[in-house]
Amino acid sequence: MDVTILGHGSLMSGRGLVFSGTLQVKDTFIVTLKNCTRGFAKLSRYGDRFATDIETPQFPIEGERVSLAAPPNSEIETLALTVSLDDFSRLVKREGYSPAAIQQLAELAGKEKRSLASFLWRIQADVGHDPVLYRCQLFALTGFTSPHYIPHPVRLSEGYYALIFLAPGFEGTGSDNVVSVRQQTAIQGVMSTRETWRRKPNDDQLSYFLSCLLGGAHGVNVRDLLISVSDDQSLITRLRSHLRKELEEEVSCFLNATSLSAEIYEKEFGTRERRLTRSGLHAFLLTKETK
Repeated sequence: MDVTILGHGSLMSGRGLVFSGTLQVKDTFIVTLKNCTRGFAKLSRYGDRFATDIETPQFPIEGERVSLAAPPNSEIETLALTVSLDDFSRLVKREGYSPAAIQQLAELAGKEKRSLASFLWRIQADVGHDPVLYRCQLFALTGFTSPHYIPHPVRLSEGYYALIFLAPGFEGTGSDNVVSVRQQTAIQGVMSTRETWRRKPNDDQLSYFLSCLLGGAHGVNVRDLLISVSDDQSLITRLRSHLRKELEEEVSCFLNATSLSAEIYEKEFGTRERRLTRSGLHAFLLTKETK
């Protein structure tokens, strides 16, 4: 069984993916999400930093595979990675969810002759796409829920399904006995890059910013993460300095982390200039700094 996961933060770059070891990625592409907002919200398990989260005013979440020939619009973009269930289980563990619970859900999906993502979409549809009732159903089926990230289904316009990990907030995890990290830290809504930096002006947070922004090296539009940085010249300077150094190694790091060939990668994502221009990194790196 293969699973397509949508990375909205550090999963968008080789720098972030290398943390999970070498994956055997079978397909990768960019997906835009409708009516969603991205920001930083969940205190990480791996350092003194906030990780990204996605918010939407209404479920279900739907998306569309992006043609890189088309310019980006105002919708946020994620990086899709199609992997085997075994590799997906490694990413599940990284996100703070249970590989054993995923295996249980995959077995149930197999009995219905569905993909895992399609099965979870069916569960969510059965409760009217209410995210809390959906999480309650996952808990009832597996006996597990997470205060960190929980897999949610996304329907793509091409007719198939993917999974995205969302951090539960004050609305609940699906179990009264499991309080979300966002509730524990009183983070009501997603924060901008600038607001996050005000709370965590440290090397851990800067490193995480870079792992997200380097998704732009592959053409993922990251302007939504950059827009609030413009009023902090010190942060701009630090980000530019590190990005310029790491951009040269990012593609090779991504290829090593995903086991993709350079030929397949270039066919999907195109030339370096096109990728950087499309993502917003080219303009960010070239804009003159004010004194």
